[in-house]
Amino acid sequence: IDVGLQDQPSAFETPGFSMERHAITMPVRVHCEDTSPIGHVRLESLVAYAERIRSLSLKQFLGLSLDDLKKMNLAILASEYVVEIAGKGCGVMETLRIDTTPEFPGAPLFPWATEAYSENGDLYMKGLFGLSLCSIAADGSYRGTGKVEYDRFVSHMRHWSNPKKLHFSETSLRFFNAYKESGKPFVPTGRRETKYVVRAADCDLYSVLFQARVTSMTESCHDRRDAYAMYVNIMTSVRPSDELTVYVLYNEDSALFVFAIKDAVRIMAFGHYGTERRPISREEIKCCSMPGHYQKLLKFGKSSEKPPPCKDFDLSQL
Repeated sequence: IDVGLQDQPSAFETPGFSMERHAITMPVRVHCEDTSPIGHVRLESLVAYAERIRSLSLKQFLGLSLDDLKKMNLAILASEYVVEIAGKGCGVMETLRIDTTPEFPGAPLFPWATEAYSENGDLYMKGLFGLSLCSIAADGSYRGTGKVEYDRFVSHMRHWSNPKKLHFSETSLRFFNAYKESGKPFVPTGRRETKYVVRAADCDLYSVLFQARVTSMTESCHDRRDAYAMYVNIMTSVRPSDELTVYVLYNEDSALFVFAIKDAVRIMAFGHYGTERRPISREEIKCCSMPGHYQKLLKFGKSSEKPPPCKDFDLSQL
């Protein structure tokens, strides 16, 4: 089903397309279970809204469900994302307008930028989701699709991409390149170690981690309840009853999380807390996505062997 590029009306659970904004768009209603004690929509719900409009768009415009993709031995996997609250607050039963645009820089990367707007038109949330189009092998394993398979799948979606809002290119596929440098390393002043047992509620019907849950999992590992921005990197999914050792490095307004099983890092996350807003930076993302960085941070968590300071982090205050 190829509807072409044209204005299409939207409704709850029904994406449309705005030619003016060059975006797939859909309203969502904020319910009580979506809100947090700090007067905002939970980060988990904002990530879920972004996932919902993507899934519904594939169904609405292309006639494809996630089950249909599985029958085609394909899957769209979320590996990295950033979600940031930019607005002042959001009440129960308020309607947010979700706008989203995909881009197709090269196989297998399949990123979607997503923004949420309050009823008065102000920007409430902005997010970027680094998805990958993967093929499913006979043994159930996943691998990134090659160029031919990727181009065939996205051919009917390329017109959704907004050329004025591109974050990636064929020569710049790393997620951190979409974010600006702050010019400062992450300097933690405290640390802790804890355990997290993956719950059935953290996973979907395929028994793998639902990406939105990571933002809430961090609350069980760090004594802050006022996150307004978070970067998440899911390197290897986890399943119900998996026990994760979590190493947390933090300061007054930030925290870095290493979720590991034995010597394998499974998930990394970086959160911003408090009322003074600042954007997620390239340095913070690199702490959680560069193998040389997160392996050193895991080693420090396990042995207290402190790595030397670098451009992206400095553990000298610990």
